[in-house]
Amino acid sequence: KPDSPAANEASTLRSAGTGEGLVIVPEDQPRPYFHDFDERLWGEQIEHVFTLENREGRTIVVQDLLPDCGCTRPRAAAILSDGTRVEGALDTRGMNLEVPAGGRLEVSISIDTTRVEKPNQHKLAQVRMRCDSDVTPYTTFELHVLVIRAFRSVPAEAVLRDVPQSAGKSFRLDITTENAGDGSRIRGIETVEGPFTADVTESQVGAESVWVLVVHADPGLPFGPHTGKVIFTTTRSDGTGVGQHFEVNIRAQVVTDCVVEPRVFAIPRDGDGTVSGTLRALIPGATAAIREVHVEGGGEAFLRAEWAPAEAGAQDEPRPTRAARWTITLHPIGELPATAFSGKLVVVLDDEQAAPIEVSYALAPR
Repeated sequence: KPDSPAANEASTLRSAGTGEGLVIVPEDQPRPYFHDFDERLWGEQIEHVFTLENREGRTIVVQDLLPDCGCTRPRAAAILSDGTRVEGALDTRGMNLEVPAGGRLEVSISIDTTRVEKPNQHKLAQVRMRCDSDVTPYTTFELHVLVIRAFRSVPAEAVLRDVPQSAGKSFRLDITTENAGDGSRIRGIETVEGPFTADVTESQVGAESVWVLVVHADPGLPFGPHTGKVIFTTTRSDGTGVGQHFEVNIRAQVVTDCVVEPRVFAIPRDGDGTVSGTLRALIPGATAAIREVHVEGGGEAFLRAEWAPAEAGAQDEPRPTRAARWTITLHPIGELPATAFSGKLVVVLDDEQAAPIEVSYALAPR
């Protein structure tokens, strides 16, 4: 295991026997600001609580707790002399938590092992605390962990962007063991959380097993964001028994069958003030026909819209009436005003069943 860095500034002062500031208790620990989680399995949520006592003779204000990585989450609470517990703010970057003289401070630090960047390697997480103590203005808490992960997924999660509502969408991921030669196996899918379905199949690549996971967002899901996860049953490293917990998160955004990008038309003041975007039919092989595009809102008197197939072919060819991609352009009508305005662009398709597509536009003030 890696050695902890040299004791921080605050602990050095305490070791001199000042008896002031925020003093960690009990005091007889060889490394009071260090905690060793040792080996933990990927998927665990682990936590340790450090307790400190205010011996400065006045109220100390804890200003912030700053973790050094995204997998580490600190919290703080003040314990008053009568036992009352005062929780610190969830946002520890500017908490300003008061710890009265003689009171205690509990600093709980949790680590989400699924967010540790490099599993199967030693990790030393650090959280720096800043307060207005004259003696211990800075304190660094250190936590060691070795996260053991048997499997990895590529990519790490299933992100289904722009799922067309009428057709749905699928997403493939490849799962392998983290270390070559590990005999751990995926036995199957235990459960799928969220409005999704999934299936997994095993194949061989050389001597190694690869499990192909396909996640499906089925047609008809409500518009908007959806989340879930696939949870697997696994074996131990020798291929038998019940193995380590493993899961793959899912995120999806269900939208109309056609979308316009960018989602906001930012009208430039330089050049001629023209801005363009693209309407895309998301269903493979599908085409769309635009019947009308009009401007609503603050720019109605200053903008006009044009649209044409993105791939119109040669000049002498007839213009297609349907296409998988359309270019939509906003042109200024005369000079743009100095003041800001905003509104929406409404795209009407030649399909009575399709709702109009609305896209925001905005012009910043000069």
